[in-house]
Amino acid sequence: MEKRLGFLLLVFALFLIISFVNFFFFPLGRGNPHWYIFIPPKRGSILDAKRRRIAYDSPKYVAYLDVDFFKRQKGEKAALERTLEACGIEEDVDDVLKHNFFKLAEAENKEDVLKKIEPDIIPFVSLELEYRRKKIQDYGMGVLIGTVLNEKGKGGIEGFFENVLKGKKGGFMEFLYKGPRLSPVLTGYSLPENGKDVQTSIDLDLQRRVYEIVEKAVKEFSAAAGHAIVMESKTGKIISMVTTRNWNDLIGGYIEPGSTIKPVVYAIALETAAASVSMTIECNGWIKPVESLSIVIRDIEKHGKISFPTGIVKSCNVMSVKVGELIVKKIGVDGFYKWLKKVGFGSKTGVEMEGEIEGVLREPSKWSLIDPAEISIGQGIGVTPLQLISALNIFANNGYWIKPSISKDSPVEKRKIFSEDVVKVIKQAMVDVVKNGTGKLAQMIGLEIAGKTGTAQKAVSGEYKDLYHSIFVGFFPADDPKYTILVHLDSPSGMFYGGDVAAPVFRRIAELLVEGKEEKIKVIDGLMPDLIGLPIRDALLVLDSLRAKNVKINGKGWVVTNQSPPPNHPLEEEVVLTLGNQK
Repeated sequence: MEKRLGFLLLVFALFLIISFVNFFFFPLGRGNPHWYIFIPPKRGSILDAKRRRIAYDSPKYVAYLDVDFFKRQKGEKAALERTLEACGIEEDVDDVLKHNFFKLAEAENKEDVLKKIEPDIIPFVSLELEYRRKKIQDYGMGVLIGTVLNEKGKGGIEGFFENVLKGKKGGFMEFLYKGPRLSPVLTGYSLPENGKDVQTSIDLDLQRRVYEIVEKAVKEFSAAAGHAIVMESKTGKIISMVTTRNWNDLIGGYIEPGSTIKPVVYAIALETAAASVSMTIECNGWIKPVESLSIVIRDIEKHGKISFPTGIVKSCNVMSVKVGELIVKKIGVDGFYKWLKKVGFGSKTGVEMEGEIEGVLREPSKWSLIDPAEISIGQGIGVTPLQLISALNIFANNGYWIKPSISKDSPVEKRKIFSEDVVKVIKQAMVDVVKNGTGKLAQMIGLEIAGKTGTAQKAVSGEYKDLYHSIFVGFFPADDPKYTILVHLDSPSGMFYGGDVAAPVFRRIAELLVEGKEEKIKVIDGLMPDLIGLPIRDALLVLDSLRAKNVKINGKGWVVTNQSPPPNHPLEEEVVLTLGNQK
């Protein structure tokens, strides 16, 4: 019924326009008695998890001057000059008349267009219904959504779901004029075949809060950029995905994972029986993996005698190199490579966004002698942040890799990677990382968290510099994980260890999820929500989701301090928001 009502309103609007034009254009019914009006297909909307529109088509009425017809009929230049001035067009009339068609004005309401056009110019004007794509740009949403160029989705969600979102076929209305009459008769029509909506799993409320946390951390540590992914552990649904950059480097860029790769490497060693939980070594703070090479891999400190699980807890590079050596000895570099591929490195995850890359995992034939050691500590391999969180999410799911998804309705896809016995060992080590190891700053009172820190030195032009990736990936509650979170800060200044920089950001995001601090706004169709205290851009976003058309803003500032109608009152034709600077 809603679609039919919308179509009837459209017909009525166009009917009035045609009648108005016909008064000038077809006196006494002369000329072709048939008129055809094209109805463009509408692109489907992209919705957040609560079905709020984050990208949608907005109708526009666009007036075009038929220049050739104007010149043939010797239209009045003075009237055209007044029309150009009313439309805010600075071009000279003679320059305008050099075109075949010339755009005069556009607006959401046809009346706003027609009132700018002189009556003497109306017969030479075509009023077209067109669509303009709008999207939420704030909070990193713009890069996730992608864009629409030349009516085709490019990048992100728009690009991936192009075949679903795009309008399939235009419609038309046929009008017949019989004799000297003002109004035409609708003799036939065909409804346009619009695109379908796509609902994402992103929660816009949470996205805003996570973005603010990450943005604050970027400023605090003077980092080049910040990233966060919040995923439902068991389903792989992404409920927040933040980058402070202006492109989607969460799926289209890669980082060296540093020590966050160690749980994966240790799990491979256990699964292949290359090492055992009872393994111990003596850590002197450094190791030379290949005798014939001068390369030395160092630790922050001497760990002394250290056990297999403690190698993860203290993020011991010496133990990790030894574990990597045992893996290669047991299954060779080919086997090591295949296991890394099995956990998702070097392959696209298949998330529903255009622009995902495979990352960097060279084939074994291209490995150097030092590569197994460096990969074991998270160097010499490039992973996307989404690949990394998906790999560590295996330990939150009893050994199953869960495909990450940004689509609300997509089925859960998973595959078995590690046995439950292996996962039990690695998960306990990740719990100890937060309790007693490098991730203490991720701790939360009354909540057991499992996680892993990472501090990866950045390679610039092939050489490692004093720049770092600071990373923390964790999940909670550890015994029955509900959420898995990745935090990454690129090139922080001052402090740079993942445990010092990224772990506290993880905790702040986790607090949102545990304590319900995402400041949810109750939105009910037909009722005015409580907008007081919200930034004006957020308030306008909420009102747009309710399709409030006439919004008046009073005062100066960036926060809503008063509103009319009051909360939970019927949403009236006019909404008045008063602004201030106090929240």
